[in-house]
Amino acid sequence: MSVKLSSMLGNALTRALEVPSQSRVQAPTAPTPAVTPASTPAVSIPGSTDAFETVSKAQKEWESKFAEVVQAIAPELEQLAPLETKSLKNLANSVNESRNVVAGDQHDKGKWSSSTPVLQQSEDSNCGAAAAAMLTKSKGGKEGVSGKELMDDLGSRYGTKDGTTPKEMAKMLANEGIAVKGSSTTADKTSLESTLKSGGKAVAMVDSNEISSKGGAQAPGKAHWVVIDGMDDQGRFMVKDPGSASSYFVKGEELNKAIDTGRNTHQSGGVLLLENEQAPETVPVAEQEAEQKAEALGDTPGTGSMASRFGRESS
Repeated sequence: MSVKLSSMLGNALTRALEVPSQSRVQAPTAPTPAVTPASTPAVSIPGSTDAFETVSKAQKEWESKFAEVVQAIAPELEQLAPLETKSLKNLANSVNESRNVVAGDQHDKGKWSSSTPVLQQSEDSNCGAAAAAMLTKSKGGKEGVSGKELMDDLGSRYGTKDGTTPKEMAKMLANEGIAVKGSSTTADKTSLESTLKSGGKAVAMVDSNEISSKGGAQAPGKAHWVVIDGMDDQGRFMVKDPGSASSYFVKGEELNKAIDTGRNTHQSGGVLLLENEQAPETVPVAEQEAEQKAEALGDTPGTGSMASRFGRESS
């Protein structure tokens, strides 16, 4: 925990413990039972309290006192929780980044300026714009524009209030100088690995619950866009998820299940294989070519859910 978080929690505890003594519950001291020699029968004293009952009563009183302290610092704890969650999530994302075995290929061959940042979608329906903004930032574009501003701009120009369709996603990317080199309604492991190792990246439309639970969802979620940004040494694909602002690794079969569930439930899904084009031809031509390649993925808009902000995905 950072110095700032420790200070906030420490101050909160100090204030809580400054509750006037008369308002606190005083826990009685449990009497120490006398040790009876083995040779001497235990003597039952009329009116004495059973030791177990005494300890139980003391425990309840201590629990009551503890609850009073927690209640006193509840506002501070509530404030600390999301900060600590975000800090831990950023640490996990950083560790995952170091496990990307094709990061060098993406930098040297693909000419991406950096790894793809993990951005949090700013609305329930703009996961597509968030994914495109992540890739734009990885390309080194729009350096003076914040992630949220970029999402808002891309979403307003290419998406709708209902989300981002595969064709709209392709146009967003083409506009940012990112070419759609291929598409597939399944996550073909060979072509996806080849794309990543040659310096490319990918975006996938999946079922939000299946991808976040790695194939163990109890119920389908929503059509949702994620970025496929690399691989680890086990051959698992690194997902960067704007619904939860987190990165994680999934097996090829888990990615395929998330796509299949999306296609069966939402009638859309698949993968767009991408390449960083530093100087694309005219944008209208690039957009048209990208749209044609994205057509096979369907026309359902991808959304996702802000309810997954702390690791929970809504259905």
